[in-house]
Amino acid sequence: MSRAELTRRTGLSRSTVKDLVEELAEHRLIEETRPAASAQVGRPSPVVRPHPSMLAIAVNPEVDSLTVGLVTLGGNVLEVTKRATPGVLTAEQTVDLAADMIDRLRSRLEPDCTVTAVGVAVPGLVHAAGSTIRLAPHLDWHDARIGEMMGAATGLPTFAANDANLGAIAEHIFGQHANAEHMVYVNGGAGGIGAGVVVAGQLFDGAAGYAGELGHTFVGGAKQCHCGATGCLETEVSQSQTFEKDSSVRASTVERQAHYLGIALGNVVNLLNPGLVVLGGFLRVFPSVAATALDEAIARHSFRAPGEMLRIVPASLDADTLMIGAAELAFAPLLANPAALYHQRVNGDHAGERDDQRVGLDRLE
Repeated sequence: MSRAELTRRTGLSRSTVKDLVEELAEHRLIEETRPAASAQVGRPSPVVRPHPSMLAIAVNPEVDSLTVGLVTLGGNVLEVTKRATPGVLTAEQTVDLAADMIDRLRSRLEPDCTVTAVGVAVPGLVHAAGSTIRLAPHLDWHDARIGEMMGAATGLPTFAANDANLGAIAEHIFGQHANAEHMVYVNGGAGGIGAGVVVAGQLFDGAAGYAGELGHTFVGGAKQCHCGATGCLETEVSQSQTFEKDSSVRASTVERQAHYLGIALGNVVNLLNPGLVVLGGFLRVFPSVAATALDEAIARHSFRAPGEMLRIVPASLDADTLMIGAAELAFAPLLANPAALYHQRVNGDHAGERDDQRVGLDRLE
């Protein structure tokens, strides 16, 4: 946005905004460009935007693949590499493969590019303060210190969080959804179903980052889940069932899954009263191919007043949602304390790098 708009939004003086913009530009965190020609009287205000050379790396492990992306500070996904895996990888195998993919990616970067950190979007319970995977049922990871291991393998500060929580951050900031201050993002992937909750414009992730495990809410049925419980949403709604090869079976399968998804979302409506539900991953197709079944199930399992307020839409960032969300996690310390990166460059203070990053993440939490 323009300097003039920054002045209006922040309430700071023009001279203060000018000084801040110039300082951030000196650190190559932002850049200024001339605005497009217009009929406006007077000299137009320069346009300020994130510098395209400030980058983060996003990582998303799944049961059948590993995806690594390169994302700019402004949420622009520059490159994505996805490697199919022969089976479920251990945390250690995932780190080794990710480190190799990251090395290849970094080797192609221009010399003036800066990679600040790595963000990892994981389908499971992630202890936010330590970036430790307490439990990822589909990956069979238990107490995996993914942040510590990935940081050691890449030499970059690494932070991990639940994939749906990061998807919620991405869709809330960059998805351009109207009236998204009370929003639930539901992600469906090969590693199950999870939800990220935005309340009054802020991510609600619980006391330790474990909130939003919608896939393990009870919807009925007798199938046993990976988590050990019976009747979880994930036992009735899965990527493998949604995209069955037999098209004659697929339509009825999607309708049945929409019914169970609607039960879970009906509970979400009663509990949280969101104004918006964003469906991502393989769940993106439900608003278009099974809208009636989904709406009817939600209506049957929620109160009328909050149900009437609800809008259900597909994720607007498509396959980039988790990449952008993971990058936002990596950028969080930089956004909280941009001067720290500059002082690290000047002083070579690598010893304090992790502490600065951790403080920034605490502020986000």
